Amino acid sequence: MFDFWPVYKREVKAFFQSPSTYVVLALFFLIVGLIFSLQMIEFSAASSQAGQMEMTGRMSQAPNVTEWIIRGSFGVMSSIIMFTIPLLAMRLVAEEKSRGTFELLVTCPIGDWSILLGKYFALLTVGLGIVLLSAVFPAIVWWAGRANQSYPEWPVVLSCWVGLFLIFATYAAFGLMASSFTESQITAAIITLIGLILWFIIGGVSNMLSGYPVLQKIMQEVSAQQHTENFNKGVLLLKDFGFYILSSFLFLFIASKTLDARRWRV
Repeated sequence: MFDFWPVYKREVKAFFQSPSTYVVLALFFLIVGLIFSLQMIEFSAASSQAGQMEMTGRMSQAPNVTEWIIRGSFGVMSSIIMFTIPLLAMRLVAEEKSRGTFELLVTCPIGDWSILLGKYFALLTVGLGIVLLSAVFPAIVWWAGRANQSYPEWPVVLSCWVGLFLIFATYAAFGLMASSFTESQITAAIITLIGLILWFIIGGVSNMLSGYPVLQKIMQEVSAQQHTENFNKGVLLLKDFGFYILSSFLFLFIASKTLDARRWRV
């Protein structure tokens, strides 16, 4: 039932042979790298200013490298992933449908879940690569902070990067679900982007429902933004893991039902 390995190998090969994958990754790291550089420059200037004020006898709180850079980088990357996933996931099923290869795929002796898991794990492989490569940023912070013993808090770094992978995994499941809805890759990308943005901001919208505390609480709990805050604080809670894992399963389940309906039409 879960014989997804052939599909996984095929999709991983397709990802790493596609120029668009490298373009998306290059844009991701270009944007993150530029913002990270600006954060480093601002932190350095703030640290120098605090040091000068201390030398003159004036009180000044030194900036915290974890608060200033690590948590800031996590927020930036988790937001940019929201725009990266639609570009990576849009082709997973929609391309099969538009090229007419989906009919051949579903006639193979493998189930819908094997097809979905193969494609999903291939996208997760790309996501794991992004997370591992982005670990260079806290390494740079550690290296740059050796002179003044300004090191990042490693539990917070670990929490943020674990959260980053969970966020990618859940957004990837949503993107795969959206790609299963349509034959158009552009439509799949738009559905994914709009859906992820709405899912992220629904917690903020709930603030306008102060007169309905139960509904407000529900909207806050189902918001993706609500469950990123603990990662940013360096706290790993079971409820956050459960939220992202169950959300991923839900999106994959919906995608499986979409493929099942298509299989009967084929």
